[in-house]
Amino acid sequence: MFFNYIEKNMNKKQKIMKEKRKFSKSIAAFGLLLILFLTSFLIGGCSQTNNKRLERDNDREFDNGSGIYFYSISEEKTSDLAKLCKVWGLAKYYHPEVVSGNINWDYELFRVMPRVLEEGADVNSILCEWVHSFDSEISFEYKDKQYQIPQDMIQLRPSTDWCKDEKYLGENLSLELSKLLDINIADRENAYVSFKDNSPYPYMENENSYPNMKFDDTGYRLLGLFRYWNIIEYYYPYKDVIEEDWDQVLLEFIPKFVQGSDYESYLMTISELTTKIHDSHAVVEDKRGETISTRFGIYRFPVNFVIFNNQVVISKVLKKCGLEPGDIVLKVGDKDIEEILENRRKYISQSREDMGGLIYYDLFRTNEKYTDVIVIRNGKTLVVNVKASQKRISVSVDTRTQAMEDGKIYYINGSLLKAGEIERTVNKWWNTQGLIVDLRNYPSKEIAFKLAEYLIPTKKEFFVASIPNPEVPGEFYYTVPYVSGKPEETDNRTLKDGVYKGKLVIIINE
Repeated sequence: MFFNYIEKNMNKKQKIMKEKRKFSKSIAAFGLLLILFLTSFLIGGCSQTNNKRLERDNDREFDNGSGIYFYSISEEKTSDLAKLCKVWGLAKYYHPEVVSGNINWDYELFRVMPRVLEEGADVNSILCEWVHSFDSEISFEYKDKQYQIPQDMIQLRPSTDWCKDEKYLGENLSLELSKLLDINIADRENAYVSFKDNSPYPYMENENSYPNMKFDDTGYRLLGLFRYWNIIEYYYPYKDVIEEDWDQVLLEFIPKFVQGSDYESYLMTISELTTKIHDSHAVVEDKRGETISTRFGIYRFPVNFVIFNNQVVISKVLKKCGLEPGDIVLKVGDKDIEEILENRRKYISQSREDMGGLIYYDLFRTNEKYTDVIVIRNGKTLVVNVKASQKRISVSVDTRTQAMEDGKIYYINGSLLKAGEIERTVNKWWNTQGLIVDLRNYPSKEIAFKLAEYLIPTKKEFFVASIPNPEVPGEFYYTVPYVSGKPEETDNRTLKDGVYKGKLVIIINE
């Protein structure tokens, strides 16, 4: 079982911090791994890889469809389904019978959903009876926590206060859910979210991808939404900084998932939902493994651009096409550039709307090889017939690492560094007057760790990661801080005395 050291003495903070070092630099990728798993099992690219047959695998009732079809919904029933989603998700990750693999929780959703959808249904009583019906096997052996995380190490706590709200749930349902919160399960091998091989990453390989899903099946469409909403609710480390009311997002998207009836509407609604987490790592792929970019067009203008004073300005022309650097784009075809920006932002998740890198690949997509574009050039408004290309447009800085100004200055492209290159080239730049480090592309590990050994005189903390507590869904705690700089011990490597003495210039995007 992973994190065995926690079982031995979790109240000793120093021991925790020491042991966390074994996860090294890979933890930073946690959010990206989560999103890749998440979108793949929603669209149908991820299937079960756990070969052990579980009790839930014997439940085949809804293999050919949920039998739930409707394409409009009232506000009242939207609220009822939102409550069902939250109760279903809590039990999915907290209930011992679900975690152990004894219950097909997807199919139980299909069994209870029609009752919740009935007009005049006493939803709280229905859900209380439903959850309670699985309680017969709950054992008190789950009461003792193995993962006693020190309070000052907790980064994020579960958002489960709603379980105590008797006005929202009624007394009986509130009590039923509150009991689940007191259950602590460390062994999650068969759970829908599992942990394996001493890894801090949550795995979703026990989810069924339903590759034969019919996209007019409202039950399955809502299952996709419920899965997405709850995986963010309990296993997304940035939930507290997305600046969205996640409960309101659920209420907003239930009607959107209900209204569609085909694959494209399902795909694009998931894409729109993904923008609500504001994460540039969140990329939705279709069943062919392609991103949704092709939905915006198969051609692209061979240019780069910047957004300056709320205007789209061409910054670089990669291939002669009719546009010129400095052109301010007003209209592409029959659409204003603001309308196109709004459309891309609706479906492409970004950390920052003003500078989101993914939009740079997709803003100037079109299905026509030649398109009339209205621009302002040198103060004059004119129409340019622009030739597009099917080739991939690169926004990366491709300048190679090199000496400049007769060797007085050395330039390092942070994304192009190979392993060991810093140590191999240190003599070329150690005595220069200036060092330029270009970080406008995605940097390599050499920058954060190896180069820092020559620039920073002592080890300095520069970021801290957080990982999920496997025993408490929704709880994240900090790992040991990551440090870089000149080490006290050189691990048998020969480092230069002191640190670089020349001027250091770091180039970043705005």
